[in-house]
Amino acid sequence: SFTFGQRGSQPGFFNHPLDLTLNNTEDLLFITDCDNNRVQMFTAGGQFVRIFENFADVPLKLQGPVGIYYTADDHLLISSYGTVCVLVFEEDGSFVSVIVGTQQGKKRFSYPCGVVML
Repeated sequence: SFTFGQRGSQPGFFNHPLDLTLNNTEDLLFITDCDNNRVQMFTAGGQFVRIFENFADVPLKLQGPVGIYYTADDHLLISSYGTVCVLVFEEDGSFVSVIVGTQQGKKRFSYPCGVVML
């Protein structure tokens, strides 16, 4: 067991961490940092690697990321509470797609708080 990070907005610090997931080889840890509107990546030993934030190629912003899940095909699914969507990324932070809460006037989900794949 170990601890890392502290309250703040600098890389490696958190402001309301809510969920975490490991990649399939269990050597990378991804943590949602809700009030900083980002996801942070660390080694399994707790060393900071990178930040997933709002990039120009992402159609909806990562706002209040709450839940996160690493899929069998090496994608990250991140629920964005504030923009009512689930954003899909590659492990390296490349944007893949977005699943929106409302499509063609039909509500699929509201304010996603978690991500689970069965």
